[in-house]
Amino acid sequence: MKKLVLIYRLYDPSYGLSGNPRTLAVSVNQDNTLSYVYYGGWQDGGTPFSICNMQLRESLPMGARNFKTVDDLHLKLKSILVTGVGSSQISSFEILNDL
Repeated sequence: MKKLVLIYRLYDPSYGLSGNPRTLAVSVNQDNTLSYVYYGGWQDGGTPFSICNMQLRESLPMGARNFKTVDDLHLKLKSILVTGVGSSQISSFEILNDL
């Protein structure tokens, strides 16, 4: 069973006021691996996109074992997300659960 831990609302101000909104949802699986869902908009249902479209310079972490807290995971993800293109700036984020 997955446990949703973080939600990122991403944007790119060069697209105007709406900022080309995207959402990245981060979950921890039962085996302590991380799952990512990347989609358009800031609501639950949006068009799914491939994470490779973000053109990140570093891969997103695959496991949660290296992180003691969800804040540690957030700091790592934040440093990776800013290296991408398009909707790579964080408008807001929510911590929903602990690791």
